[in-house]
Amino acid sequence: MSDPSTIGQSPDLATTTGASFELELQELLLERCRLVFTLAFAISAVMAAAGLMLLPQQEVTSGLIAWVPVLRFVHPITFALALGALYVTKPSASALQMIALVVLVSNLVLAIFSLSIFRPDQPPFLGVALGVFIPAAFIPWQTRYQVITGVALVLAAVVAQVWAYSSVPGVLEYWAQRGGVRAFRGDLLFGTLGNAVIAVVGVIASHTLYSLRKTAHKAERMGNYMIRELLGKGGMGEVYRAQHAHIRRPTAVKVMRPSAEGGQAAMVRFEREVQLSSTLTHPNTITIYDFGRTVDNQFFYAMEYLDGLDLEQLVQRYGPLPPERVVHILIQACGALDEAHARGIIHRDIKPSNIYITQRGRLYDFVKVLDFGLAKQITDPKAVSVTKTGVVFGTPRYISPEAVQGAEVIDGRADIYCLGAVAYWLLTGRAPFDSGSAVELLIDHLKATPIAPSAVAETPIPEQLDAIVMKCLQKKPEERFQIAEQLIEALEAVSFAEPWTQDRARDWWQIHGIASELPAAQDLPPTEEVAIQADISQFFFEAEQTGEAEA
Repeated sequence: MSDPSTIGQSPDLATTTGASFELELQELLLERCRLVFTLAFAISAVMAAAGLMLLPQQEVTSGLIAWVPVLRFVHPITFALALGALYVTKPSASALQMIALVVLVSNLVLAIFSLSIFRPDQPPFLGVALGVFIPAAFIPWQTRYQVITGVALVLAAVVAQVWAYSSVPGVLEYWAQRGGVRAFRGDLLFGTLGNAVIAVVGVIASHTLYSLRKTAHKAERMGNYMIRELLGKGGMGEVYRAQHAHIRRPTAVKVMRPSAEGGQAAMVRFEREVQLSSTLTHPNTITIYDFGRTVDNQFFYAMEYLDGLDLEQLVQRYGPLPPERVVHILIQACGALDEAHARGIIHRDIKPSNIYITQRGRLYDFVKVLDFGLAKQITDPKAVSVTKTGVVFGTPRYISPEAVQGAEVIDGRADIYCLGAVAYWLLTGRAPFDSGSAVELLIDHLKATPIAPSAVAETPIPEQLDAIVMKCLQKKPEERFQIAEQLIEALEAVSFAEPWTQDRARDWWQIHGIASELPAAQDLPPTEEVAIQADISQFFFEAEQTGEAEA
């Protein structure tokens, strides 16, 4: 087994951060540029129309009034053209930043010149402020683009005011009435200083926001995978929906969140889950893509993302299944277990939430067996070293009697028992035993005989299938099916008047529209795991005292 301190560490893991951030930046830039150009087009169009109706008679420089309509409609026209270009093409991140720079700066420079000519009594503070803070707040571009924007707008304000003062008669007359060149210089100096302050603040804000975005991107990455959202939590970890940074493949990423008490042992179990699962190639076993460590040293692995739902959700939402559909699902699950058992690997936590139905191409009700987090390779003598004495691993409603007893030798027949309990759930909507506490459930698995599923099911169950389930649930391993292949043969021998076909499965999926449910690759629910670990010692103590079971 590899050294846990070096799991998943590779110099190549960090090299993709820049490339993936560039891809994410490109998507965000495209979205934000479209937003800014849309708002700018709407605002400039409304202002141009309002200006035509309300302001022409108030212009200071009557000789330039003919240019007013043209100048006003340049803004909405340029924003409309830029917006259309972004919907027709998808430029790179660098091209998007350049487009945003050119479109915004050119329009704002034009607005500053227009204001200096037609409104010399209104310094261009507003134009510079808008030009600085709109891209800083909305457009995630690199700091150099914000610097260029700030410098361009400050210089444009100076040049526009000087040019208007020296070349436009109406502006010269305006300043002559207010103190002449001295008043103009004072106003220009004060305005330039104010604009420079605005530009500097805008650069700081843009740099801070860009750095925060990059930091958040790194925090949302695990190796080559970009985290999108939390899907679910389990006893050992959390599952996230993610995407490969380059090939964009949808992925589910499971992250190890060990408790402070048993962190190292849990880490070894988690590593073993990946190692064991990655050796399995059966199509009904979930595929492991990759594993590694996060920047804060948490272990993770990436697996295929599944659209569908697990068997627990399936029955809770839609009720017990027709027997023929149950057989269809069980045969596939047996196929996955058969390969694992042939390799000396037992799952030890087969339960409804660890068996998933999904779609693969045009195949419906395609089964995936998940979460080998409690798996054990019985051919590996070192495997017992990661199991704590006095702790039963499994889920109380679906655990095998030999696992409850803490037997030293547990083989594939324990998984067959658990699969029988899953079949019971699918047929009846209830577990074989449904006592109130974890300890009572453990006692039931050791001593109680479950009621036959046909006696509690809402729909008729063939006798053959009823007998198969009860044989799986025998207390003694030697009285069950000995290997998964035998169980497959028995299930295939069950006859139905109307078998479960792909046509029926497709109709069911199309009617219910199942997609993108949780890929519930979870460990024991924390409440159940804690209950077992807290109560198991007391359970065996009481059993010894009463003679009901052997410790």
